[in-house]
Amino acid sequence: MLIVDDQQAELTLVAEFLKSSGFSVTTATDGFKALAACKVRTPDVILLDLQMPLMSGLDVYNRLISDEKTKFIPIIFMRSEGQAAPQPGKESEDNPILVKPLEPQDVLSLVKTVLREKQLKDELRRKDVQVKELSLTDNLTSLRNARYLAEFLHTELSQCSRYNNYLSVLTVEVDNQKELLKLYGQKAADSLLSQLAVVLGRGLRRADLLARTGPFEFVLALPFTSADGAVEVAERARTNVEQSVFTFGDKTASVTVSVGVCQFRPEMDTEGTMLLSYARAAMTQARDDGGNQTFMAE
Repeated sequence: MLIVDDQQAELTLVAEFLKSSGFSVTTATDGFKALAACKVRTPDVILLDLQMPLMSGLDVYNRLISDEKTKFIPIIFMRSEGQAAPQPGKESEDNPILVKPLEPQDVLSLVKTVLREKQLKDELRRKDVQVKELSLTDNLTSLRNARYLAEFLHTELSQCSRYNNYLSVLTVEVDNQKELLKLYGQKAADSLLSQLAVVLGRGLRRADLLARTGPFEFVLALPFTSADGAVEVAERARTNVEQSVFTFGDKTASVTVSVGVCQFRPEMDTEGTMLLSYARAAMTQARDDGGNQTFMAE
């Protein structure tokens, strides 16, 4: 907990009472020290005097909510009765205000209430993050899905278009899908796809993205990679798959993949629609030509 007040007597009284109630308390006598304290250790709640020299409490508040690290810290305002002080606006209307002189027991009660509300809001934010993460992740392979790929390509291709950077994509499809399903069944196919995701992910850079975009299709996006470099990656991935043995239960299987490669060009859209379309056309050509090979989009 952080208490910010330029009135030393009031500051000491409240701080000592809250410490005696089991709270860890840090104090600051002006806004600059308060902001510095938040950088050292993010408090769970802040008691903030509105009227202070050098920097008003409202200025401190506005800086805190503009920083991603501190924007969700609950803040309790303090002000002296009958004294003019900056008035919080609509953006801070949910923040409670204590009027000085403070009653320590009232402060304690309000702090406990605010902390309970913070705990609930933090949990909701965590669940929101989890839900968003799940919506961008393929359940079977734990790779990113087509939705995430679309967002990724839009961001990366906008940069490519602006700065003339390279970006290439590989579309990868399992050969002989119907025969695999007929011979081994869906459960075994799912296991095979999970193992295939691991094989395709070998040797990738941190900047690269591997996504599952269809029942038997994967897409590999390679920032800062030309067509020649992408073909090398494609051939390495294709060979890795061909040389791997996939197991499910007491059975084993070998599979091959067809790969299409396309490099982003300035005339293409920055959503990735044309880029993926050309790469898939090359992949289809590789498959129809017998599979287990890499084709470059024209």
